Amino acid sequence: MSNERFSNPGWLKENGFSALAEISGLLETRENDGRDALIRVLEHRQVLEPYAVILSALTQRAGLYPYLEDDAKLSTADLVDLEYHCADGLDGIVLHSAQAKVYRALMDGVNVILSAPTSFGKSLLIDAMIASERFSSIVVIVPTIALIDETRRRLAKRFGTKFKVITHPSQERSDRNIYVLTQERFVEFEKAINPEFFILDEFYKLSPNNRGDERTFVLNQAFYQLFKSGAQFFLIGPNVQDITINESELNFRFFRFDFTTVATEIRYSQKGTELENALDICRTLTEPTLIFCKSAASAFELAGHLIAEGVVAPSPEAKEMADWLRANYHPEWILADLLDQGYGVHHGSLPRSIAYHLLRKFNEGAIRFLLCTSTIIEGVNTSAKNIIIYDNKIATRKFDQFTFNNIKGRAGRMLKHFVGHVYVLHAEPDPELPIVDFPSLTHTGAPESLLIQLDQRDLSERSQDQLRYLHAQDILPIDVMRSNSGVEPRPQLDLATEIASNPHKYHPLLSWSGIPTGPQLQEVCRLIFAHFLGDKPRDGVASGKQLSFLLFRFYNNPSIPQLIQIELANTQSKGPSDAIERVLKFLRQWCEFHFPKFLGAVERIQRSVFERRNMKPGDYRLFGGKVKHLFMHPAVTVLEEYGLPYKLTLQVLQKHDLGDDVDSIIDNLHRVEPAKLSLTPFESEMLRDTIDNL
Repeated sequence: MSNERFSNPGWLKENGFSALAEISGLLETRENDGRDALIRVLEHRQVLEPYAVILSALTQRAGLYPYLEDDAKLSTADLVDLEYHCADGLDGIVLHSAQAKVYRALMDGVNVILSAPTSFGKSLLIDAMIASERFSSIVVIVPTIALIDETRRRLAKRFGTKFKVITHPSQERSDRNIYVLTQERFVEFEKAINPEFFILDEFYKLSPNNRGDERTFVLNQAFYQLFKSGAQFFLIGPNVQDITINESELNFRFFRFDFTTVATEIRYSQKGTELENALDICRTLTEPTLIFCKSAASAFELAGHLIAEGVVAPSPEAKEMADWLRANYHPEWILADLLDQGYGVHHGSLPRSIAYHLLRKFNEGAIRFLLCTSTIIEGVNTSAKNIIIYDNKIATRKFDQFTFNNIKGRAGRMLKHFVGHVYVLHAEPDPELPIVDFPSLTHTGAPESLLIQLDQRDLSERSQDQLRYLHAQDILPIDVMRSNSGVEPRPQLDLATEIASNPHKYHPLLSWSGIPTGPQLQEVCRLIFAHFLGDKPRDGVASGKQLSFLLFRFYNNPSIPQLIQIELANTQSKGPSDAIERVLKFLRQWCEFHFPKFLGAVERIQRSVFERRNMKPGDYRLFGGKVKHLFMHPAVTVLEEYGLPYKLTLQVLQKHDLGDDVDSIIDNLHRVEPAKLSLTPFESEMLRDTIDNL
C-alpha cells in the first residue's frame, strides 16, 4: 500500500492513533517503509499534538533523532540516548542513528568506507570529524572545482578561525590546515602533504567501470599517495553494491546504508512524448524544480518549449541577473532570456561564477526551474522539492541504475522538503549497482600512467614486466614521465624520441621562453595532438593547427565579449548563443585545463631532451600561466572560482591592488568595500557574497 496518505494532514487528523500504530508495525517489519511513512507524518506533526509522546518515541525508534523537537518531553534514558547522537564540537547538531554508527567508528580511529544515499548527510560527518580537533592536517578530495568552492565555503564558515582552508597548491601552509582539492590539484603539490586524516568524496570514481578516463587514474594516484601516508581515511559515496578490496587488506570497515532522511515519491509518465509529459508536470509545480537533461542543447530546447507553452515563473531577482548577463556577455544570450522567465540552465561549460549564482538564485527560490546536465551528479550539491528526469542519457550514452539513483536522491532535504517528488519520463534502468575497484591497489585495468606512480614493491610481477621497457630505455627519465600525471608514458617516450632524433630541427621550434611565435605555438600544438590525443578532436577543437589559431586569437583579443563577437562572425556559428557556448567551452576546457596540462608535459620532455645534449631548453611557464589565467590578471580566474565574475574582478582591480598570489588576493579582497565602488545592486550582491564567504 502507498504511503502517500501519511502526507495528508486531514487524514492524519482523523486517523492519528491508527496511523502511528501502523507506522510502528512497519518499523518492525519493513523498516524503510516505516521510516518513509514517519517522515511524511513529521511534516504535519502539528495535527498530531495529542500523540506527541508516541510520535517522539517512534522518531527515536526510527533513528531520526534530528527530527526530535527541542521541547520533546524525553525521559532521562531518552536524553542519554539523544546525547549519544550528538557530535562533539558541533553545538546543536544531532546525528541520525546510521550517521552515529559511522561517527563512532571514525572517532575510534577506524578507517571507513561509506556507501549511502545522497540525503544521508555525509558532509556533516566530515564536519564532525574536523570539529573533534584531533587532526591538524586534513585533506578533502572532491570531484570538481565547483565542489571545491562549495566545500570551502562551508568549512571556512564553520572552522575558519581554527583552520586555514587551502584550495590551491601555491598557498602558504599554516599550523592547522584543511586542504580542499580536486585530484589534479593534489598531485600538483611540489611539497608533499602529510595529512593525519583524509576524505575522498565520490569514491566510486576510483573504478574504471564508472569513468575510465585519465581523471579516474589521477584520482587513483591521489588516493595511493594519501593511503601510503598512513593517515586515517574516510571514503564516501552514493549507493554501490560492493568493493573489490577485502577489509583486512586496507584495515577498514565498509558501511553500506539505505537509510534516507526524506521520503520520496516516484511517479512514472509513459503516456505520450517526454515533452508532453514534462509540460503536464511543470504546469502543476510551484516549488523549485531540478530537471535532468542529457546535454545543454537538450536543456535549452526543453526550456524553450516550456516557455512557449506559457509555463513561466518570472521573478525580479532572476531578471536582474539576466540583465547583468546581457550587459557583460552578449545582449542575445539565450540563458538571459530563460532567466527572464524563471529558468536556469546549469552545464559544464558555464563560467564557474555564473554556475554558482544560478544555484544560489535557485536555492533562494528566485529561479523556479533549473535544468541540469550531468553537473547534477558531478558538480551540483543542491536539493529540490521536485526532480524531473527528462532524458535517460548522459550525452549519447544511457545512464545506469547507479546514476539514476544518484539523480533521484537530489529530491527533498531534511527538515525543509520532507517529501521529495521524482518524475521519471522513461522506464527505470535495470537494477544494477556498481562494484567499485581500486586500480591503484589491484592494478586491474590500471594504465601505465598510474603504474609508474606506484612504489616498486607495490607492483605485481605482471605490472613490473609491463613497465620493464620504460626502465630499459635512456631517452626519457622515469621521473619526468611521473611528473606528467595522467599522461601515458608511451606517448611521452614517443615524443621524446621524435625530438631526440632531430634536435637541431626541433630546437628553434621548442626552445622558446615567454611568448611563442606563431610557428612555435603551432608546432607545440601539433605535437600535443599527435602524441597525447592521437590526432582526435576533443572538446570542440579538431587539430593542433586549430588550437594554435584559437589561442593566438584569444591572446590578441583578451576580452570575452570581444571573443564572442569574433566567433559570431564565424560562418559555422548558428547565432549569438551558439557563439557564446563555443567560446565558453574553449575557455573552460582548453585554456583552463587541457592546454596548460599538455603544455607542461611538452615543456618537461623537451627540457630533458635538450639539457642532456647541452642545448638551452624552452621555458613555457609564463605562457602557460597566461593561458590558464585567460590572459588576464591572476585574480580574475582565482576569484572566478570563489563566485566573483571576471568583469566584476576587473572593476575591483581598477581601484584596488589585489596582489598576484592566491593568499594575497584573498587577504586584499577582504579590505574591499563594495559601497565605495560604482556597482549595480546585483554586482554589489555578488561581491558581498564572495567577501562574506572567503
